[in-house]
Amino acid sequence: MHMTVAVATPFNMDEQAFLQTMDRLIERFDRYSSGRCFADLDRIRLEHDMEGPLSLFDDVVHELADDLFGGTSWPVNLDMDMIILDRFQIGYDAEFLTGCRNVVRKYGMSAWLYEMINDASVAVATHRPSNRMPFQLGLFDTREVFRRKKTKGKKSGGGRRKRLECMMEYLRQTYRLAAYTLLRWGGGEPRAADAALMVLAYGGLGMCMLRDDPKVVELGCDPDFRYRHVCAQLQDMRIKADLEYACSVDLSVTSSLEYPACLDARYLYDAEHIVEAYRNLWDENTKPVAQLLAEIEDNGVYEVEDIWKDPLYLHDLAISLMGPSASGLLQEGFRLRDRTMFENGVKELDSQARNVRKAGLLLTLAGYIFFAEPEDRMDAMLASHKDRKRMLDNYEKLGEMAATIALYRLPRDRESLRAVRALLMHETGVYADKMGELMGLADEPDGEDEATAPVMG
Repeated sequence: MHMTVAVATPFNMDEQAFLQTMDRLIERFDRYSSGRCFADLDRIRLEHDMEGPLSLFDDVVHELADDLFGGTSWPVNLDMDMIILDRFQIGYDAEFLTGCRNVVRKYGMSAWLYEMINDASVAVATHRPSNRMPFQLGLFDTREVFRRKKTKGKKSGGGRRKRLECMMEYLRQTYRLAAYTLLRWGGGEPRAADAALMVLAYGGLGMCMLRDDPKVVELGCDPDFRYRHVCAQLQDMRIKADLEYACSVDLSVTSSLEYPACLDARYLYDAEHIVEAYRNLWDENTKPVAQLLAEIEDNGVYEVEDIWKDPLYLHDLAISLMGPSASGLLQEGFRLRDRTMFENGVKELDSQARNVRKAGLLLTLAGYIFFAEPEDRMDAMLASHKDRKRMLDNYEKLGEMAATIALYRLPRDRESLRAVRALLMHETGVYADKMGELMGLADEPDGEDEATAPVMG
């Protein structure tokens, strides 16, 4: 168990900047939480002799909330506070902000994120709602879903399935918050991007990586470091794959060497080989990925003879090609040996590979966020609940998918990581700004950049 003795240093996150931003948000939001806004409203009404609703919307609150809670429903809740002006809801949200600030001040950002995810995981496991859930969570109104009182002729709340869905959405949002936060405030920390990748691709395993920060363990979390075996195993396999790829590349073909064409070449190589590998293993008896992960945690890293015969490597590779949800058909189809499901997954991967061949990986990733925006905001607002849910799910999943693929396949320089965050947050302008030149959307500069080899993981 030598893994447990490894001494880790705290994550080097930009906590000062985070706390300054949080202080500014709490200060701006004080207009609402102190109740000053109600006096302001009365004054405006008196002065202008106005009836009816008035908006006291503060754009700065909106921008600061977006910067701090990217990828979650918290900014929307603060927006609604400023529009609806419900004292109880404003008080609840103000308390949440102060709670976040206090934990970060006392224990640091890793501990805050760990706590947020842990709280959401406990809610899912025990089927009891967390008292930190925002009122508006995606398309759920949490007060409605978890209503205690029975109304005449109606069952209380939203039924067991809906409650679980709501808590799962909360857990997903805490994962997304962790990935966003690590990318947004972790500029000086090389482990931040790895942890962000693992949170998006493996959920709970990524959360465990935050235990590398001793402050998290001080908080009293389970000092179980077996996840390090899994991280080491994945790392070993990705390096082995990189070496094997490097040996197979035809050095006379420049596209496999120059950046960003080398990203496309590698993507197409992997896409072709993974399907072939799954087909070769179809009649073999293979262990399910969940079992492999559990065994690695218990027994440590194993030696991989051939990565193309290893279901865990193929699982990780599938996520790097299509993200965690879109690779589901391919992976589940293989696990269940369900030919139809598997072939549908292959079709999905083929169409992705076609896009990469035609437009390149960087532009293909841009496509996910450029086309995910609803054509017309009003249409989206007025759509039926079911259609809105589909649009929102799709919108968020595409951002996550693009960011996950990018974290696996793009280099880890500052510009590329900023582009990854833009994908996660659907910041189309920022992505075009960072990657436009490489995507051939702008004039090429005179000085050619040196070629950079793509590194997985």
